[in-house]
Amino acid sequence: MFIVGRTSKREYSRYFPLNDHIVPAEKMLFFGIFSVLLAVVSANFCYNDVDVVCSKFGAGEKVPENPSNCTAKYGSINEHMVSLQSFATANIVFSFDFLLLSSYFGNYEYQREGFQKLYRKYSDDMWEDAVDLIKYMAKRGVMMNFGQLPRVNGSLKVLELNEISSLAKALDSQKQLAQEAMKIHSETRVTYKEDNHIAHYIEEKFFESHTKRIRELAGYAIEWKKLLLEENPVSLFLFDEYLQKSL
Repeated sequence: MFIVGRTSKREYSRYFPLNDHIVPAEKMLFFGIFSVLLAVVSANFCYNDVDVVCSKFGAGEKVPENPSNCTAKYGSINEHMVSLQSFATANIVFSFDFLLLSSYFGNYEYQREGFQKLYRKYSDDMWEDAVDLIKYMAKRGVMMNFGQLPRVNGSLKVLELNEISSLAKALDSQKQLAQEAMKIHSETRVTYKEDNHIAHYIEEKFFESHTKRIRELAGYAIEWKKLLLEENPVSLFLFDEYLQKSL
């Protein structure tokens, strides 16, 4: 209920307590009206573009093909576009690295079919993550730039590795991807470029899967190291067979 007419400060304070921590009602009303007007103006960006196009079309002038504001972009997607593109590229790069690693362990010389299957699975998972990320960007009005270099600097590079070295490299790469996901999530929480939808997407899509992969690879590395200390070739063969049947 608002008070119309002249009101004394004492009467006014009965409805709106005055202290250093409470904003006077007139200012609250002003900020409320200003926010509504700002939202209305912001919501009319596409309408204004279309209006300009229509006026130029009627006057016989050259008409732009795509009005810049009539897209699926909203929130702070532009501020996070490069980070998302880099993250998608990183998943693609690691996917190919793991695919080559899988082929190496599956050749006629090594014949570690369990490791071959393990790295092929991770390769497919990261490829699907990249595809899903590209689809998400398209949903938000952003095109994928495949020339965008990844911010993650952890490509396997050396692909002819033994079992324990390959597990260590694989673990490091998954930790780097997880760190990059958390970095993007943190960036979306910064006030001036906040985007809760991107933060929610990163949480739902990547946090749990990254944690699971890191835990699996760490466990495999520890168990393989224990078997090496036993110096029993049969146990190493059985571990590889376990991987083959469990995946």
